[in-house]
Amino acid sequence: MTFPRFYDLSSAIPALQIGQATFTPREPRGLSARPRAGQYAHVPSSERGHMKTKTAAALFVSFKTSRAIPCGLPLRRDFMIQSTLDAGVRAIEYHPTIVLDDHAIKTDAIILDRDDGRYVIDFVDARPPGDPRAEGLLQLGFEQRCTGIIAVTAADVGREPRQSAARHVWFHASMTATSDDRAQVLDALDREGPVPLRSLPTLAATRRDTIQVVFALACEGSVDIDLRAGLDGRAIVRGGSLGLTGLRYGT
Repeated sequence: MTFPRFYDLSSAIPALQIGQATFTPREPRGLSARPRAGQYAHVPSSERGHMKTKTAAALFVSFKTSRAIPCGLPLRRDFMIQSTLDAGVRAIEYHPTIVLDDHAIKTDAIILDRDDGRYVIDFVDARPPGDPRAEGLLQLGFEQRCTGIIAVTAADVGREPRQSAARHVWFHASMTATSDDRAQVLDALDREGPVPLRSLPTLAATRRDTIQVVFALACEGSVDIDLRAGLDGRAIVRGGSLGLTGLRYGT
């Protein structure tokens, strides 16, 4: 089942009943992340640390997520980065399964809580046609009282200059801004209001590079950067509580 670019769940409610999805429940698979006893006995101890590192790298965490979210595919990780930096997204939820007729059905689903509603995300390029998880997404949408389902393609996530800009900003996610540098930037935004990114170096006397400090603050949610036009210096920066129009998929 492939959803249209936007699937309005409210229009489907009269025709569908929660608990009567059109797929056959299967035995749950892949529900436990804990390895079985002896599962990695054949792997040399010197390589097991590398396996843990790869596993950690496949998880995504940000100030908008309540738990670590599996992101083994670059498409999914880029989407998480862009959604985290999108001021129109309030929270990112992960729902690995739903329970239907006493069976756990794998969904591996993302729900965005946005200013305009709650939406299940359907990564249409990341699953084969006829994948029963599509029906699971529909069921999840009803269960979580979502506004609709948005179909997201690789072309949506890879749109430039947004993708490169988001990646560049997120590169600074591990950077910690000092209290003095944070105060300089936030005080400047309080005084001046939303300003172009290129103006901040003259408004905030930071010890570290001001632009890098702004990127680090964006990764922690203290400021918002409008990335729709990239990072050419005209990108608008404002305090994180003010919000922006935000990035939109499926439109």
